[in-house]
Amino acid sequence: MSSFFHKLFISMVSVVMFSTLIAGFHVSFLGQEQLSFGMLVGIYTFYTAPVFILGGIPASYIIDHLLKKHKDKIVTEVQSYVKTFGLYGLAGVIVAMIYFGVTSMASGQFFFTIQESITSIMIGIAASAVYYHMQLLLQITWNNIKNNQSSREQEA
Repeated sequence: MSSFFHKLFISMVSVVMFSTLIAGFHVSFLGQEQLSFGMLVGIYTFYTAPVFILGGIPASYIIDHLLKKHKDKIVTEVQSYVKTFGLYGLAGVIVAMIYFGVTSMASGQFFFTIQESITSIMIGIAASAVYYHMQLLLQITWNNIKNNQSSREQEA
């Protein structure tokens, strides 16, 4: 159960980070002047949180299972990073396409243009990159906290 809460925490941090990045992109590059930066962060958080939680957490469990199953084939840290990043990118694309398909069908659109598909793929890769790097960052921090705590217990 601890693993689930850890992944949930990573998802929530990733939602905030991803929403902030997308809102910053809209304000900086697309000239979004109708809504404030904070309002855009709130809107994007509202729409991305369910996707990260309902799609990202199960995808993360599947990727962890695949990596544990095939960990003997990974030789270096770079290979591990590239393989894991690729799997997270693929999962991000799949989750984004499912989300885009469901929302499109709910609004009555049953076909996708190339531009919509490419946009969905790019959003999926960006979201999975944020999630994966937040996971790496929090894993390093978590391991440092555990090591410091165990060293303090040994000194006492």
